[in-house]
Amino acid sequence: MGNLNDIRFQKTNGGMGRKAASEDPVSGLVFGGFGADVLTFGSADGNLKGFDTIGSPATAYIKKFQYVEQLAEAGIVWTENGNGSGTGGALTAEETAKNALYYHISEFFRMNEEGTLYVMIKAGATAVAAGDVTVLQEYANGAMRQCGIFSGTLIAVATLQTELTALENNHMPMSVVETYNGSSVTMVTLTGTSLASAGKCNVSVLIGCDGDATLASNLGTYANYGCIGACIGVISKAAVHECIAWVQKFKLGLKAPALFNGSLIKNVSVANQELLNDNRYIFVRTHVGDADNYFNDSHTCDVATSDYANIENVRTIDKACRGVRANLLPYLASPLKVDAETGKLDAPMVAFLETTAGKALEDMEKAGELSGYKAEIDPEQNVLATSTVEVVIKNVPMGVMRKINVKIGFATKL
Repeated sequence: MGNLNDIRFQKTNGGMGRKAASEDPVSGLVFGGFGADVLTFGSADGNLKGFDTIGSPATAYIKKFQYVEQLAEAGIVWTENGNGSGTGGALTAEETAKNALYYHISEFFRMNEEGTLYVMIKAGATAVAAGDVTVLQEYANGAMRQCGIFSGTLIAVATLQTELTALENNHMPMSVVETYNGSSVTMVTLTGTSLASAGKCNVSVLIGCDGDATLASNLGTYANYGCIGACIGVISKAAVHECIAWVQKFKLGLKAPALFNGSLIKNVSVANQELLNDNRYIFVRTHVGDADNYFNDSHTCDVATSDYANIENVRTIDKACRGVRANLLPYLASPLKVDAETGKLDAPMVAFLETTAGKALEDMEKAGELSGYKAEIDPEQNVLATSTVEVVIKNVPMGVMRKINVKIGFATKL
């Protein structure tokens, strides 16, 4: 800044309290593996500030971010290699760790300026555990719809799914994408190993990143992780029925698309990309004739034949469940009128409950998130005996045009 007398302005963001129209963009990121005593929390200069402490002694720190300018307020700053505090301007371990935090959080907001992000940083060298997603979701009062995990090692998909199933049973469903340090993961391992199995629908594994050399020098040991901030940002920006691989809408803009083991995607054969896709990994790819880059698909770790094989299927059904529950909840334990002659459900009551259950689905259909729906209640139910009303809901999802087959040729006439 110059030394001349002047009045200067620094624009801030987020003061108007603008929020997205729903909680669909509310997201989380869990960071771990930075090493003991690398990051320090507190009010002193150079520390990370404004985080709530979890546990005593601390096991993690959590802060809610609603705009990218909060990074500086939180003490999360970017330092270029060459301008660091180490010998000859080298980056210290703390500066590299802050760069990793800055990069992934800012990438989230680059992809979705209207997102809300709950960030958890594990204390010291504490590794990320499956239960951390529950701690963060409960901190967010169940508002998160998707969460990314940045972990030194892969957390078992089955272990994560067990945690997420428990959250769903407690009416706090969400999708999780995890990435980990892939520096020692070989192409043979990736192409020969699928982490998918039946029922693992709330977990996805990201192995794609930006392999730009300058970025890698600034991230140091954290360069070989997937682009988790950008991935969660895209998911949060997408309407629940939209695939994150949609070319028209979700350009990633990475400088050098790569796999997290350092292999630039331009050097990965199409055959190997097909194997990675078949193994249900999420990575970054390019399309011939297009200068940008995109996610290959929106795979979950469920089997390909499952109704919940893709993130958009899971997000859509989760939103439907949340909406139906919110509309029916006020009537839980309420009086229930029955037909005096049959003891079965009263016809007007059936119509009222069907309409109430279907209201959220009607809104989703109007928003283009469902192709159609139907809520049905059998009036012959003996509710006096069971005190239970069975509601059957059928949703017709939106499709995704994953492949286009074009027949083209010459003809002597049309």
